[in-house]
Amino acid sequence: MDKERLQELIDQYANVYLFATKKIDRVLVDQAMPISLEQFGILRVLKKEGAISAKRVAQETDVHKSAVTSKVARLEERGFVQRTSGHADRRSILIELTAAGEAALEEGKKAMTDFIEPYFSRLDEEELEVFLSVYHKLNQMLHEEEF
Repeated sequence: MDKERLQELIDQYANVYLFATKKIDRVLVDQAMPISLEQFGILRVLKKEGAISAKRVAQETDVHKSAVTSKVARLEERGFVQRTSGHADRRSILIELTAAGEAALEEGKKAMTDFIEPYFSRLDEEELEVFLSVYHKLNQMLHEEEF
């Protein structure tokens, strides 16, 4: 791939990513609940993984552990997560989603869907398949890489 084509791809990706990230962050705060996109990501991980350590949350979200600690504290203050002692090792602390956290997660998903759906509805079925295929492939490559 030539450098000009690569730069065009990077520019388009950055434009979409930056617009979507800012807009989704605003949508979460304005329409769903006042949490950040990173906090929403933590709720998603906890829903998927169940009760896990802060270290594991940091790994799954690619957020520094100290940042995870402060974000989890804010989520805990709102009643969206709770910290519990590990079953095997009482010294370990696990973070888990609460019922309020699940409700917030569902509200956030709905707000995101409401924001994104009008854009995807303007794509035909073939464009949607290509989009999904490319994103699946990129996601797979990113998960295979060691950072």
